Amino acid sequence: MKKKMKVGLVVVVVIAAIMMLSSYAGALSPEEIRDMVLNNSSEVDAYKFDMNMTIDVLTGNETNVVTELAMGDNGCGVVDIINKSRWMTIRRCMNLSEIMAENTSGNTKGNISEDSSSNMSRTICIEMEMYHINNTMYLGDLGSMLPFDLSLWIKSEMSEQNGTSQDQLGAQMVLLNCSNVTLLEVAEVKGEECYVLKIVPDSEKFWKIMMDQSLMNHPLVGQFEMGKKLQNISDVANQSIMNISMSLWIAKDTKFVMKSVATMEMMTVSPDTEEETRIAMDYEIGFYDYDVPVSIMLPPVVVEGAIDIDEILGIDFKAIVGIAFDDILDMLLRENQPNP
Repeated sequence: MKKKMKVGLVVVVVIAAIMMLSSYAGALSPEEIRDMVLNNSSEVDAYKFDMNMTIDVLTGNETNVVTELAMGDNGCGVVDIINKSRWMTIRRCMNLSEIMAENTSGNTKGNISEDSSSNMSRTICIEMEMYHINNTMYLGDLGSMLPFDLSLWIKSEMSEQNGTSQDQLGAQMVLLNCSNVTLLEVAEVKGEECYVLKIVPDSEKFWKIMMDQSLMNHPLVGQFEMGKKLQNISDVANQSIMNISMSLWIAKDTKFVMKSVATMEMMTVSPDTEEETRIAMDYEIGFYDYDVPVSIMLPPVVVEGAIDIDEILGIDFKAIVGIAFDDILDMLLRENQPNP
């Protein structure tokens, strides 16, 4: 009887060992998961997404004035890869603060002392809608930004490379493809079991993609002072002190990306003005409804009334409405400043 029990115990141990070894043999490495994700994403026809992003920009120089721009985006969109069309809407809120530090010594370099004497803060929120058909982007519903009643749709041609950056999933694949990957854990997203991959993306590619996806690289945004500042930083991103943390949640069954989360901190100094700029960014995007058929059509108002970006930039706004185009955002921020 004892002999039979021993034999039975040995059999159980052997079976358990075989099952354990087979589970190890079947476990995917981070690199294998990455390759499967890249392969599966190349066969996706359509998807939807939700995203939110916050950017905090702090600048300071020898004048002892520290300027902070806090920007928050919330948006959603639909992408039809087969027909090369995309639709997205974004609500963007911007808060601009100026702090005068009276009793600081030397260059503040963005470090605010306890003796700050003046703090001006004002906030505006705008809503933007975007269609991207083939290589043309249509950006609209900007009337709320302007100092006069005008519903405006602006169209601009885009290169194929910039179009890829506007493809939220495609942009994630660009970063994943050039990154080292580490498997952190297994977690759930909307009830689906997911691998959590930590990736270390190329800093210059990461910054450009974030600017493209937030529309900060749009020629219209470059007309405003802060837009120029952020676009200029793109040119020196690879020379700046940058820390990036990024993770992807990958569905175990389909190997589709379910969620991407990233944080970034960057510091750069202008060689001309010695002005220091510190940027902090938090970004999250969720993907869903993979390969669910979608139809993206330009509304008649866009087809009939869209104005080419070159025409807009060539308009003498100051002669027409009494204010230069690049002063519009500053004027709106002043108008929204709370009374003391």
